[in-house]
Formats: sequence, structure tokens, C-alpha cells
Amino acid sequence: MLLELSAALALLASVFSGLQAVSVEYGLENGTYAERTSPALAATVITIIVSVVIFWGLLAVRGVSFDGVTARRLAPFVVAGLGNPAAFRLLYFRGIDRVGARVAAAVVGANPAVAALLAVPILGETFTAASAIGLLCIMAGGIVLQVSRTGSADSGDLLVREFTQVEGRDLLLPAAAMGLLGASFVLVAIGLNGIDDPLLGTAVGQTAALVAFVVLFGVSRELRAKIRVRDRLPLAAFTLAGVFVAGNWLAWFTALRNGSVITVVPLSNVYPLVIVAISYLAVRRVPRSPRLLGGIAIIIAGASLMQLA
Repeated sequence: MLLELSAALALLASVFSGLQAVSVEYGLENGTYAERTSPALAATVITIIVSVVIFWGLLAVRGVSFDGVTARRLAPFVVAGLGNPAAFRLLYFRGIDRVGARVAAAVVGANPAVAALLAVPILGETFTAASAIGLLCIMAGGIVLQVSRTGSADSGDLLVREFTQVEGRDLLLPAAAMGLLGASFVLVAIGLNGIDDPLLGTAVGQTAALVAFVVLFGVSRELRAKIRVRDRLPLAAFTLAGVFVAGNWLAWFTALRNGSVITVVPLSNVYPLVIVAISYLAVRRVPRSPRLLGGIAIIIAGASLMQLA
């Protein structure tokens, strides 16, 4: 029963992640920005602020006991928050600037493998044949869908060309982002072993990320200028995305409390399928591209295998 619950919550986290991505994309594409503004950075900060307010608001309503809560037990959530979303977003955005969105997304898309490989020695989790194949299917399918959405009809060939044109050192940024993202899942699982409260864990993690950004903005006038957004449309879109961020974090924290990293992380990374579904529902069409249909089939097969693991 707990395994089924964790799988359902992991998939729910993917739904929220997909909704978040669509909301941010809408705000980025339909807003009016000053020349020095970084809309992506502004979206990151706004979503974090909104999610922090939601988490602490929920804690205030529910009531929280800090009995048994120590700095040592909170440390994994703090470190996880500093790694993702704080450092992860900065590295990922810089990676996109260096190697392009397709290559960066393909590299970062391998984060479930990092999480799973760390979970084996650190948490004592084990792979089954079904979970290993399911993990690979979800990663491969996610990359196919990401590339299909951002590229042209021959985007598969384009991705290969872009990889061959990228210098090895430029891949360090998205690779570091991938490592931080994968490691953050394991840190959260460690933290939940000490504090069995996903809501408190999410609040602490997101607050740590917000504090990190506040410190950066305090020492850098240039960064402060990059997050000025006066257009109401993107502000509304980024605020809505922050609500979805809160739902995403709470769902996968709760999933990790009830399930294993090896099962939860891949299932919480099927959000490219959610994004494609929302995109086609918005225009009332069905996907016909063989590449899109293939990516969808691979992800569904992978998710099914993960539930059999």
C-alpha cells in the first residue's frame, strides 16, 4: 500500500512540475522585459518566494512541534535546498547559455540515474531488473520529448550535431546541475529519516534556497537589476508557477517518506509527458509525430516497469 501511495505521489509531483514549467514558459514568452532583466532568474526567485509563503502558511495553520528537531536533523534539508533549487538553477541557466537548451536538458535529464546510484551505497536501496530498465526508459523518453518540443522535425540529428560542437568543459555546468539535482533527492530521503515531516522539510529546503538568493542579491547590484519585473502578466504566471512548485515539492517529499529513491525519483521525472499533454490539449490536437509518440510510449513503459519493481 505504501509503495502504491509513493508511486502515485511521485506521479502527482510530475504533474505539478509540468504545470510549473508551462506557467513559467507562458510568462517568459508573453511578458515585456527591460533589456538587463533576466526573466528566468526572476521566475526562479518569485516561485521560491511563493512556495516559501505557502509552506510556512500551511505550517502555521496546521501547527508544528519542534520537539526533537535539531540543527543536525535539519541540515540535510538545508543542504538539499541550497543545492536545488538555488545552485541547480544558476548552473542550469548558465549551462543553457553555454551549450543551448537542448543539450543542457539532455544532460540534466540523467539526474534520476545519479539519485539511484547514490541511493544504493548511501541508503542501502537495491536495483531490480524492472527498476533499472524502467529508469532508463523514463530518462530516454524524457530526453526525446524535450528535444521534440524545442527542436525542429530533425531535432534528433540537430542534438547530435550540437553535442559534437560543444567543448567538453562547457558540459561541466549542466553536468554539475544534474549531479546537484540527483543528490538533492538522496539528501531529502536522509532528512526524512530524522524528521518524519515532509511539510517541515519542504519549508526548510525552500527557505534555505531563498536565503541564498537574498545573500547573492545583497552583494550584487547587477543581480538585483536582473529580477525587476513590472509586467503583471508574467508576475501572475510566475506566482501561479510558485503554487505548483509548492505542490511539486510537497508531493515528492511525501513520496520519498513512503517509498525508495530508486522508485520515486524516476516517476517524478515523467513531467515532459505532462508538458506535451498540456500543450496538445491547449490546441485541441493529438500528437502525430513518430518521435513524440515514441517518447510517450517509452515513458509509459518505463513508469509501468517502475511500479512492478
